[in-house]
Parts: sequence; structure tokens; C-alpha cells
Amino acid sequence: MAKKTKDMTMYDEFEFRGYWWVPDSPEKQVAGILTYNLEGINLELFGDLGEEQSFFGNKAKKYQLVLGTTEDGEDITLYDGFQTKFKISGYVTTKLTFNRMLVGKHFHSKEEMKFHSISINYSYLEEWMGYDPFEDEIEAVDGIVSKLGVTYTFPPVFEIKVNSKDTTVKAGYNVNKSGELFKSKVFQHTGTLDIIPNEYKELDWFLDFTIELQDFLTFLLNREVYPKKLTAKGELFGEVKNAREKIYIYLIPMKDFYEKSIKADELFIHYKMIKDNLETLLNNWFEDDSYSSRKIYLRNIYGTKVDWETKFLNYAKSMESFHRDTAGDAGQFLSDEEYEKVKNHMIEALPTDIEPDIRNKLISTLKYAHHHGFERRIRDTFKDMNQQMVGLIFKEIKNLKGFATDVRTTRDYYTHFGEKPDYYFKDWGLYFANIRMQIILFYHFSRRLGISEDTLNHSVQQDYGLVNLLDSAKQELKN
Repeated sequence: MAKKTKDMTMYDEFEFRGYWWVPDSPEKQVAGILTYNLEGINLELFGDLGEEQSFFGNKAKKYQLVLGTTEDGEDITLYDGFQTKFKISGYVTTKLTFNRMLVGKHFHSKEEMKFHSISINYSYLEEWMGYDPFEDEIEAVDGIVSKLGVTYTFPPVFEIKVNSKDTTVKAGYNVNKSGELFKSKVFQHTGTLDIIPNEYKELDWFLDFTIELQDFLTFLLNREVYPKKLTAKGELFGEVKNAREKIYIYLIPMKDFYEKSIKADELFIHYKMIKDNLETLLNNWFEDDSYSSRKIYLRNIYGTKVDWETKFLNYAKSMESFHRDTAGDAGQFLSDEEYEKVKNHMIEALPTDIEPDIRNKLISTLKYAHHHGFERRIRDTFKDMNQQMVGLIFKEIKNLKGFATDVRTTRDYYTHFGEKPDYYFKDWGLYFANIRMQIILFYHFSRRLGISEDTLNHSVQQDYGLVNLLDSAKQELKN
């Protein structure tokens, strides 16, 4: 391999040759090749790890843990796997596939997989940080360049506390130097976010936290973000202060992953815009009631190949969920306490000889009858924006009510596909409606997190392409 393990990401392809065994039978070691690429984490063995030769039944054999040592002496733990192939042709070959790979240590049980902290490099993280550590140095004598160089300055870092998780999130950086003698010198700068809980946590806890930070960055950057490298820190070792064992964690890579350059005028909120309020924002991310609706919204950011109809329905679901989860009594005709009395009177008024199934259906329907309907929720969501944002999205204030009706009509049609309404969003109209709905949701989620009105207005207005699309939507859409 050209790269060392510590330098590889989840989007490098590599293979390890070595011997493999299950924790309960270390004496039975089988030679094999571990392959890591976009197809996943696959181990091909020249033999079988189990005592009974399997895969002849209906169920594939599961392997919670498989341990291995490579020809270079690296310890590997494969976690959460199953057998995908078993072949007898002169000799036995077995193929296993896994969801996790940990390089650097053997773990003999899931319970052993506890760590002090984890360091993550995400896609676009350096762009979000917005710090350029490189500075060119040029010396000239009599107008002739005599010396060229590059200076690397270690960037400033931040450290914030996520109270609900008893965890610190800390920014960090790594710089690697490489090159070829007499020919080249290369500096590689990468940013990291370190997750440091107050006590040791299991692997799944760290991975859940990793996903939440991933979603946070995806929301702020308005593009799909994925972890590229995960480095866990375990027990202290040696005499060096705070030196901890490092374990490199590999997950199944995303097949559609790619990083493209971010233009300066594209819609996104970078670190410098919110650095003074970042701790509040991140705490709100974990605690705010809009969690469920944000998850639906993010489906469209991650789903770059999702069709326009599906995107529209996701945005509609997200808006309804957002209003239901955050509006409280403002999203109801009566409070829960007041309505309980009304509901009980209506249930008591039902005929005693009514068919049980019908009775149960009516009672179920009454459960949320005091809540506002879909169109009312959508309309209220549109209204709760500042005038500058409303002006960017709609021709006039009166268009809000009509657009809410159009959203409801289109939602009903694409959900049930009954009789076609006279007007609904289709073709490019559907595309422009999606743009509007995304910005409306982006606005509300940002405000719930604590991002200021000024920051939001600036973020939208600096994206000239987006502003042009919103202007086109005013011309294309009825309302």
C-alpha cells in the first residue's frame, strides 16, 4: 500500500492479507484477504472459521466479531458481519461481509468497544471552518525571484460544551508533509471535530453523535456532508502525557460520495458567521423540538437523486411536522385540557348500538380534531417570517394564503393520485415550489437554532443564483 493506515480515509481502497479467527477460538486461525472499497468491508477466507460448514440453509451465518493480524502486524477487529458465500471446490473458501472495521486493536466483545474520544474529519469541514493556514513567501532580488516558500500557521480552535450529552466538541487540525526528494514537497491540511464525553462511551454512542454533527454541518452547508475519517482514542499508554492508543474506524462508504468546490456566493452558513453563538446553536441542535421535521428536511439534502415529486412531499411533511411539534397551543383550536371535555361529550353522544369498528374509527378521528389542518399549518408557517424574507419569496403578502392552498392541493394529489385538480405544481412549477419550500424551512430551522435574522438574510441574498430562482418562481407560480 502506498499510504499508511493512519493516512487513509473511508474513501480509499485497500486490502489486508493476514490470519483471522473468532474470539472464542483463537487457536483456529484461517488465512484470508480483507478488502475495503465502495463495495464494502469483505473478508475472503481460505477455509471456514466455524466448526460446522454453513450456508446450506436459509439463514446466513452471523459473526459479531472476527479478529485478525495482517502481514504487517496490524491488529484488526471486524464487527457486525455475516457470511455471504461458502464454496467447496477442492478446498473450502468463505466470504464474509461486515458493517464496521476497527484497525489498531483487538476487541473480544462489543462491551469492550469503549473509547475516551473520537476525532472526525468530515467532507467540506475545512471550507466550513473558513481558515486558510497557508501563506506564500516570495523573495526577489532586483526584480528576479530568488526564493519561493510556503508558511503553515496552525489555525485557532474552538471548544464548546453540549450540555444534554455531557460532552465537549473541540475543533482540531492535522498537517501532513510528503514529497519526493529533489522534485516535490506537499503539505496536506485537514480539519477535525473531536467528540470528548465526560466518561468513556461505547462505539454506537460515538457513531450516533457523529451522525448528529454530520447532519448539523449538512444543514449549515446546504449540501450533503459525510465523515471521511474516524480516529478513536482509547486507554493511556507509555510515559508520554495524555498519549492514548489510536484505533481507526471504517464504516461502509457512501457510493455516491463526492466533494465539489464551494463557490463563495452559494447559500451556506460558515463557522465565522456564527462563531460567537456556536455553543448555543449546537446545544439547540440536540435539544430543540424541531428534530423530527429536520430529519425529514435533510432527506432532500442527502438525496441528490430524489425526484421532484418526492422532494415536494418531503418538504410538505417537514412543514407539517415542524408546525405540529413547535407551535404548541397556537396550532390548536382548543387546548388539550379544554378539548378533552368536548371530545368526551361527543363520544358519549354516539349511539350505543353503533358497529364497534365504526365507533372506534370515529373515536380515533376525534383524537386530534382540535388541531389545525394541514393547510392552516402551512399558512401559519409562511406567515412567521420577517418581511425581508417574505419579500424575497413572494410577490405580495396576499400570495401566502394562495400558495398554502396550492401546496395542500398538490400534496393531496401526489399522495392519492385521484382526480387532477385544476391547478397544482407540476414540471418546472414543482421545481420552483420546492425551492421556495426549502428556503422557508431553512429559515425556520435556523431561527429555532438561534441564527440571527441578519445572518439568514445575508446568507440568502449573497447567493445570486438562488435569488434569481426565487424571482423566477414569482413569475412561474400562480401565487
